[in-house]
This record gives sequence, C-alpha cells and structure tokens, in this order.
Amino acid sequence: MEINNENKNEKIKTAITGFDSMLNGGVIKGRNILLSGPCGSGKTTLAMQFVYNGVMQFNEPSLYVTLEENKEKIYYDMKQFGMDLKKAEERGLMIVGGPIAGIKSYMDRVDASIKHIIKEIEEIIKQNNIKRVVIDSINLLTMLVKTDEDRRKTLAMLCNMLSSLGCTSILTSETKEGTMDLSRYGMEEFIVDGVVVLYLVRQGSRFIPGIAIRKMRGTNHDKQIRVYNITDKGIVVYPEETMFTDVV
Repeated sequence: MEINNENKNEKIKTAITGFDSMLNGGVIKGRNILLSGPCGSGKTTLAMQFVYNGVMQFNEPSLYVTLEENKEKIYYDMKQFGMDLKKAEERGLMIVGGPIAGIKSYMDRVDASIKHIIKEIEEIIKQNNIKRVVIDSINLLTMLVKTDEDRRKTLAMLCNMLSSLGCTSILTSETKEGTMDLSRYGMEEFIVDGVVVLYLVRQGSRFIPGIAIRKMRGTNHDKQIRVYNITDKGIVVYPEETMFTDVV
C-alpha cells in the first residue's frame, strides 16, 4: 500500500482535552488506531468525540459506524456529554449501522459476506469525502467471520481500505475486565498503526480510569498511563497525572 509522502507526517488534532498532548500534537493523518478497554471505560464516548470534533471544529466530514446501538440511543447518550449529533449530521457527520443481529440477518438473507460490508463502507467514504472514521466495535465486525485467520484478513482488509482513502480512523475493541490486554483476540494490535488502551483499575471501593498510548507508529508519544475522567463534556485526559507512582 502506497502512502502519500507529502502528507505522511501531517497530524490531525482530536481536540479531546489533554489527549493531543499525550499524542505529541495529534494523530498522523491516514492512520488506523485501535482503541481498546473494558466495558464502561468510555471507548464509545472518546471515539464519538473524535469524529464530532472533526466535523464541528475542523469541518472534516466524518463517519461513525455502529454495530451495537441504534441511532436514537446514541443521540440520547452523547447529548449527556454535550454533543448534539443532529447538528453534527447537518455539518457532515454520518452515523450508519445498527445492532449486529440485524446486520447478520441481512447478510444471511442476501447471501452477503464481510467483504460486502467493507465495500459498502468504502463507497460511503468515497461519495461523501470522509476524512475521519470510527468503527464501533471491531469485535462485533469480526464476529461475522469464523476463524482467527479470517479475522486477521478482515481487519487487514478494512485497515488497508481506510488508509488508501486517506482516512484517519479509530477502531474500538472491548477487552476483558481486570486484564492488561491490548485487544480481544491478541492479533489486532499488530495490524493497526496505533494502540490506545483505557484501563479501569480497582482501588478499594472504586475504579480509577487510566489511558495509555501503547503504540503509535511514526511519532513520539507519552509512555505513561495517565488519568482521565468521563465528564459532562466527555472524556477529559490529565496528561500531567500518572496512574501509578514509580517505586525507586
């Protein structure tokens, strides 16, 4: 896959408070980032902020592919974080998809394959000049194939397509609670360009949220696990606060 050398070091800002500081200014344009974490860690919120900010602050047409929730529920949930998705849609945000059960039923009915879904996403990107993409979640997409090898091929096919079209993308992945896993199947992190992990670490009777950039090709980045919070304005990262204190 060829990369345009003119833009290979160009960065785009997420505009998520504190996160761009960890990324040393932003995400390199055209890269695919795996965003993983356990249930309730804020993956969907952070991913939506990425495309919402792209549309509202940078006038970049964006695509959010959901494989779990219906649009009405997403509208309601994101409004709690100050994101008016209907207004964002008027500015260039597209939200497509729906619960995976409906997609699987459709595939069975028309004898479609995972390639058809990826091709459909590709056509939406081309027709609407999409610059930012979220796939929420990659776990659910790879559930549509049966073997680990097919999962690897599916993810590689998706990532190659997104990069070839110049999209900067976030692919969410749910990990098992209480682990330090980077992904669900243990292979996703080797295919993508970057890995951002959300942790929920139990301390006494509460969980402390932490965010770490475990991999980011082509750029320097913060190596510490930093503290973040889910606020009424979405995810807020505190790039000066570490989750753990180094022991000498």
